[in-house]
Amino acid sequence: MDAIVIVNLESSHSRSEQSKIEAALNERGVRIVDFQTVVGGRVAYKRVKRAVKRGASVVIVGGGDGTMTQVVNALAHSETTLGVLPLGTGNSFAQTLGIGESLEAAADVIAGGRVASVDLGIVNGRYFANFATIGLAAQVAGATSSGLKRFVGPLAYALAGIGPLFTHRAFKATIDWKGGHTRLRTQQLIVASGRLFGKTPVLPNADITSGKLALFTSTATSVIGVLRTYLAFAFGAQTTLPDARGLSAKKIVVRTRPKQPLNVDGDAFGSTPACFRIARRALRVFVPASFVDEGH
Repeated sequence: MDAIVIVNLESSHSRSEQSKIEAALNERGVRIVDFQTVVGGRVAYKRVKRAVKRGASVVIVGGGDGTMTQVVNALAHSETTLGVLPLGTGNSFAQTLGIGESLEAAADVIAGGRVASVDLGIVNGRYFANFATIGLAAQVAGATSSGLKRFVGPLAYALAGIGPLFTHRAFKATIDWKGGHTRLRTQQLIVASGRLFGKTPVLPNADITSGKLALFTSTATSVIGVLRTYLAFAFGAQTTLPDARGLSAKKIVVRTRPKQPLNVDGDAFGSTPACFRIARRALRVFVPASFVDEGH
């Protein structure tokens, strides 16, 4: 297998793992025809887009969820297959695919050669690989620096969230989907095309091949209520809370009063209103033999 490798050095573990990547792939029979390092997801997107235009059959990208969301905008609906090297903080996209967190496990998946076509999300015209957040969660993601994530890992989000937790104000949200409409007061919403928010399924039935988006929110708006929701997420019990709200749909439109920040896999992306759609089977990606395609 011939492959182009693009590594985002801005991702949390890229610099520490960079020297091992070439050997890990070569040892498994993956021939690297071009190895590139970049700084920033936007630059990674441009390099991947160039590779796709030149007809590359395989592009291996090293980075976290933010990097993956950038590059899928170049890969969507193309014949190029993505190989994922999970070098970020949370790596929810890689976990959704069943790829182990180590470089060696990811290289094994790529060398194994199994390819699946998975769903992507679209929000306001932009593809995303995993999830988007609105409100408090978006503000926390925006406040979490790459340096802090590199230094303390996932704990960075908790540290960066202390200030917003006490200053962010609840807002009114109107949510529309086919056959449904609701209005509620909340602090935040999560909309996923994949399965995980962090390490927890957004909804029990959330899946990256289901052809549907998964939305989770809560009407708990106090500081204690928000903390309870995050604690429940840590144990995978958020949907059992009495104030939890969830739904699955192919298209979801969210309007808020006042406008709220929108964040896509760790990257700020304007503000509400937000129109979410599912891009069915839009991305070709290497997956392990254990990957279960719920859409079949």
